[in-house]
Amino acid sequence: MRDAQRRDQVFLALADERRRRTLSLLADHTELTLPDLADEVAEREHRTTLADIPPEEVCQLYLELYHRHVPQLESADLVTYSQEQDRVAVTELGQTVERTLLEPVESILS
Repeated sequence: MRDAQRRDQVFLALADERRRRTLSLLADHTELTLPDLADEVAEREHRTTLADIPPEEVCQLYLELYHRHVPQLESADLVTYSQEQDRVAVTELGQTVERTLLEPVESILS
């Protein structure tokens, strides 16, 4: 993949808030099962514990992560996904992007 295409893939992946949140969570945990990732994203988005979030919302989030967000992050080489283990892991590029781009921007805008 050419550098310009790769850069575009990364910025396309980062254009969505849920994908940025997912990448940040994975940077914190390195690797999570997809169900655990859905739980973590739901808690962060709702700013509450999992017990206070309707299970159907978490299920819908899981499906969105599986079908839309994780594939987009994976196509940008920010994460890897193992369907056999149902695990998502941050890549070295994903860690670098989170640490050098997302964290500083978040601190500037907070």
